Amino acid sequence: MIQKVKTYANVGLEWHEIIVEADSSKSLPTIEIVWLPDAAIKESKERLRATFRNAGIQLPNRKIVLNLSPSDIKKVGTSFDLPMAVAILFLIFEDKITPPQTEFLYFGELWLDGNVKRVNWLLPSVISAMNHGYKHFFVPEENVYELEYVPGIHIYPIGKFDQMIEYFIEGKEFFCIDQAKDIETLYQQSDLFEVDFAHIKWHLIAKRALAIAAAWLHNLLMVGAPWSWKTLLSKALPSILPPLGFEEILEVSQIYSLVGKLSKDVPLVTKRPFRQVHHTASKISITGWWSRLTPWEISLAHKWILFFDELTEFPREVLEVLRQPLEDKSVVISRVSWTIQYPANFMFVAAMNPCICGYYKDSEKNCSCSLLDIKRYQSKISWPLLDRIDMILEIPREDIDKILNNIAEESSSSIREKVINAWKIQQQRFAWLSITSNSQITSKHIDELIPLDQGCKDFLATASRKLTLSTRVVHRTIKLARTIADIQWQDFVTINHLAEALQYRSKTMFVEAE
Repeated sequence: MIQKVKTYANVGLEWHEIIVEADSSKSLPTIEIVWLPDAAIKESKERLRATFRNAGIQLPNRKIVLNLSPSDIKKVGTSFDLPMAVAILFLIFEDKITPPQTEFLYFGELWLDGNVKRVNWLLPSVISAMNHGYKHFFVPEENVYELEYVPGIHIYPIGKFDQMIEYFIEGKEFFCIDQAKDIETLYQQSDLFEVDFAHIKWHLIAKRALAIAAAWLHNLLMVGAPWSWKTLLSKALPSILPPLGFEEILEVSQIYSLVGKLSKDVPLVTKRPFRQVHHTASKISITGWWSRLTPWEISLAHKWILFFDELTEFPREVLEVLRQPLEDKSVVISRVSWTIQYPANFMFVAAMNPCICGYYKDSEKNCSCSLLDIKRYQSKISWPLLDRIDMILEIPREDIDKILNNIAEESSSSIREKVINAWKIQQQRFAWLSITSNSQITSKHIDELIPLDQGCKDFLATASRKLTLSTRVVHRTIKLARTIADIQWQDFVTINHLAEALQYRSKTMFVEAE
């Protein structure tokens, strides 16, 4: 009689129910695995033989066929070891085993001695299965940490395959975790930050600009001489970000589970990700691995910051791959047989020197670069990419006397309260839409959601003509002005808000703007 057990398989963040069927026939004693298994799954036949041998169970002297259905889904990885072993166990002892009344899903990699080891992708698999009505999961003990905070499921941790034999054949009780841990314990561990705005002296305009950018997903570029604290200001940004909500935690943690970045120390991602990318990174490491269809930096930065330091040191072709994700808030990875879309709703933050020596237009030190050198240096950043950046800030070096002054600076916790208030205002405004922030407003809704009086329209039209602004930049300016109004608790956008938003798009450090 054919035996069936179930598990889940992933293609990116799309999850599919997989039915493992086991059957035997009178033929040469082999194990055959059919329907699109990858090399790791094909090799599992040797792990299955060793597991049963070391458990003291003799496999029947027959041909065993394991069918992974449906046929059109590519099966990848070693998480199918446990469900295939359970299907064989049911096949061998079909007269002794009463089919379980509860519908279980099975996940786990088998070692030769029968130990069940951790697998990647477990959190998104379980969440997807839970959304389709499954509640009971056999999972490796080493994976339990990433499921303990998910409510409404029953987790059966398994360390050795012998436990399955004892449970299904001998009728022994199996330990079950059915009470989710309190997520608040993880929040308490995530309140410490490396840099606080109170540690950064002066830079008052830059601090206000960063608070406005943090008030929801406004992309930011800082241009200035060396030692103007551009990098330090960027690293202080996480300290003013609101905490992730529970749904956001699960959303981000699923991406990190895909690439195996969850651990006992970090069972779920509760801090908003701050991903700093080195300028030697390739296009693939930014967007995702095409051969494995797995996400990387721009998806790991989902739900907040992707930081590029020394922006002009990146190859231009690497920077250009950011254009589509910055516009669509997602990244698409395509192969011949599959196209996968990953979320990439991140805030792009970058820092750069204005020229090779770093002192172009510096008030204290003369620049040693020729105009041609400066143009060549800055040309790595295309104007279409700059159009997708909401705020371009000139960061001057502060006077040493100001830096040594012991005046008290506003702390990150104080700025954070203003940011959280602006978030709440936006969440109420967009309660009836699928968006959550000003930066996500499309041209379809911009007139409806951000109405401007005639004075504001005239001001914006004049500024657009004089500064030669593209339509995309005009729309981004309006959305940024709306965020500035939110920070100030004002219901309508005024000329002052538009003027401040335009001030944050300074291109005076770029020679092409002259």
